[in-house]
Amino acid sequence: MKIKMIHFSGTGNTKYIATYLGDKLKANNHNVSISSIEENPTIEKDIDLLVVGGPIYAGNVPEKLIRWINKNIPNSNANCIVYTTSVAAGNAYGVDSLAKKLAKKGYNILAKEVCLMPGNLYFGKYHQFSRDEINETLLNINKKLDELAIKIHLNNFENTDFENKGVLVKDFLADTFSVMAKFIGKNFSADDTCVKCGLCIKSCPQGNIHYNKNNNIKFSNKCMMCTRCIHICPKNAINYKGVKYNQYSLFE
Repeated sequence: MKIKMIHFSGTGNTKYIATYLGDKLKANNHNVSISSIEENPTIEKDIDLLVVGGPIYAGNVPEKLIRWINKNIPNSNANCIVYTTSVAAGNAYGVDSLAKKLAKKGYNILAKEVCLMPGNLYFGKYHQFSRDEINETLLNINKKLDELAIKIHLNNFENTDFENKGVLVKDFLADTFSVMAKFIGKNFSADDTCVKCGLCIKSCPQGNIHYNKNNNIKFSNKCMMCTRCIHICPKNAINYKGVKYNQYSLFE
């Protein structure tokens, strides 16, 4: 089976799902290609299965992923699985949004998977997962992905109609949050522990970070609140509202 896996991942949760599942499918001798939308991959016409995933930001997948799908994924009658990564299932509406858009393009939606992952946004009221909680969460999601890999390998999916879910309000959430994030992101700053390595600049999916005329890190108004910059900094020099937070990592 020729399988194309496409995702957007801010700090690694969604990429983890794509990589783990992709490796399982490769082990069963499937032809699997895994790409981030930041690589702007081409979707070949002869694929048998398309797998698309993204994180949940304020109830939906990022508006950046929605725009990329609408523009870059061609019409096809191939099978498709959509998934989202979220710290909780209650507001993970992104699977409905993804399924609706891909069904409109002709894809046969086999499954909508909500993958519960550790929280990587823990400013203010949000809970920061301990290492034990992260490890337990990974064990649970690995079991879920093992089962999904078997279903894909055996093509063992129930006939379910996913096409009629309304997503206008859910997509409005993505649009609204993308605007809010531009203002929220202005609260990031680099403190004097910054060594000006430029990693945050190179890694920002929005091109929102640059050096100012004094060669200091400057945040602009294109943030999407993926928080990749905070967690990727080798010195943990990036603060939010002047507060330094522990960095998030799936692994020790």
